Amino acid sequence: MKKIMILVLVFGTTFGFSQQREQRNEARKAMLQERQNLTAEQKAELSTKKLALQLDLTEAQQKSVYQVQLEMAKTREINMKDRKANADKTDFYHKANTRLDHQMAHQEKMKAILSEKQYALWKENMGKRKRGKAKGIRNNN
Repeated sequence: MKKIMILVLVFGTTFGFSQQREQRNEARKAMLQERQNLTAEQKAELSTKKLALQLDLTEAQQKSVYQVQLEMAKTREINMKDRKANADKTDFYHKANTRLDHQMAHQEKMKAILSEKQYALWKENMGKRKRGKAKGIRNNN
C-alpha cells in the first residue's frame, strides 16, 4: 500500500509539472504573436521607453533614439518580408554581411546620441542579451 501511494504521488507530481510547462509554452507563444503584430512605430516606442528607463535618457536623447529605433524597426520589417519571399535565394555570406553592416551603423548612431557612460551601459546590456540568446535564455531587462 505504501509503494502504491508513493507511485501515485510521483505520477501526480510529474503530470502536474508537465501541464505547467505546457501552459508556460502557450503563454510564450501568445506573447510572441502579440509582439509580431505590433507596428514599427509601436516597437520603436516600446524599445525607446525601455532604453530611457535603463539609461536615464534626456528628452532630446529619447527623440533621437526613437528615430533610430523606428528606422531599425522598419528595416527589420522589410528584411523579414524579403527573407520570406526569397528564403533560399540569397547566400549566407551576403545576409550576414548586410546584418553586420546594419549593426555597426546602429552602434555608431547610438554612440553619437548617448553619453560615454550611457553608451558603456548600453553596450554592456547588449552583450548580456547576446550571451543570453546564445545560451537560449531570454534576458529582457
